[in-house]
Amino acid sequence: MNATDQLGQAPIKTLFFQNYGPAIISLLSSILHQVINGIILGQQVGKEGLAAVGLYGPVVIVLVALSLPVMIGGGVLIGKSIGAGDFKKVQEVFQFATTLVILIGGCVAVSAPFLAVPLGRFLAGADHVTLAQNTADYAFWQLVSLPFFFLGMIWGNFVRANNAPKVSRNASICAAAVNIVLDLILIVGLDLGVKGASIATAVALATGAAYLFVFISKGNTHLSFSAFRFTLIFSQWKEYLKIGLPSFASEIAFSSGLLFINQSLIRHGSTAVAAFGLVNYLSFLLIRPFTAAMIAALPIMSFNIGAKQPKRVLETLRFSLGFTVVLGIVVTAIGLFLSDQLISLFSGDQNIEYRETASQAMGLYFLLFLAAGPNYLLAAFFQSTGKTFLSLLVNLLKGFLLIVPALMILPDYFGLPGIWLSRSLAEILTLIIIAAYTMWYKSRYYAAGAIVR
Repeated sequence: MNATDQLGQAPIKTLFFQNYGPAIISLLSSILHQVINGIILGQQVGKEGLAAVGLYGPVVIVLVALSLPVMIGGGVLIGKSIGAGDFKKVQEVFQFATTLVILIGGCVAVSAPFLAVPLGRFLAGADHVTLAQNTADYAFWQLVSLPFFFLGMIWGNFVRANNAPKVSRNASICAAAVNIVLDLILIVGLDLGVKGASIATAVALATGAAYLFVFISKGNTHLSFSAFRFTLIFSQWKEYLKIGLPSFASEIAFSSGLLFINQSLIRHGSTAVAAFGLVNYLSFLLIRPFTAAMIAALPIMSFNIGAKQPKRVLETLRFSLGFTVVLGIVVTAIGLFLSDQLISLFSGDQNIEYRETASQAMGLYFLLFLAAGPNYLLAAFFQSTGKTFLSLLVNLLKGFLLIVPALMILPDYFGLPGIWLSRSLAEILTLIIIAAYTMWYKSRYYAAGAIVR
């Protein structure tokens, strides 16, 4: 049985963990370098240094959103095409996607000198001068390196869809190692602060993309650079973008929700803004195991949709949902019981007001992990099976549509804790609404005929 055939024949649990292992190692290597980066910034620069990275988080989500229709849409089409044996289409998707992200990333990179400072002032608040400047310093090099960020994302996902998840893992480990070494040199050795952290991350992104380029060039997948040509012509681009649209909407809605939370906090002062920067930073780290579960499940579901095996698709969904529910309980407990330790480790700040604010924020904000994993997986499942509107609805509800009314209502009754609770409530309510609706109309979404058409 070759590697591709395993997706249609091997036990689902085995396949899931074969994919999850490399995915989580890849993401943990990324987490490791971000943890080290965060500790160094917190200790060397102070809470403003780490807060700058956390405040930049919504921008990262917007940038991810730009690539997700290409990455997810392409990954699903590649998985289905491999399952159906259409390898010509695999190469067409690869060429179209690579051309598109280089074009988009290049445009943003060229605009970096004009975007960084206004962006820093907007995110931190113009009155918080030091925090705004740190945020601008971090933003500049991240925008400059955007083409490498995009290429690493889409090539890594396409390689996973070709059932070579260890390669994507190795690229991430390589990038993380480079980032850690450069953090020590640029932040500690050369005292470049937030700017040094951003340069280190930019170089690491380029390293990861280069690793994937070398692997693909060796001809180990159905992707090829020897027959590659830059093109924006793809006959099925409407199907491509339709598959990827929910992911794009998800990230845009998510980023908008975070920006609304951020703007709601500015009137509560710099302590609340800095606390949100820390909590947001930690949430980006801890969401990675849930992202890895979606990454592990999606190639299995996509292949078996293409191979017309709906029972294996449903089995994959059920197992991965159960896995992320357990994982969510564990991560939520971390936020509830280990908040003081995390604040001491990352902020290096002994201010009592800041510690109390950040601890309260973490306990309430981390409740979102109870529902985050199932929402990720349900959206991916609906996306893969052509239920674009429902996938879009999941992402819009949790990312924006429920956060805005929560921010309008909860602070009036609970004050600052109401702001921390807004995103968690949106995530949990989304899961309840979508689960109840789809189970009521089970034949539309989970029957064999609804999965494979």
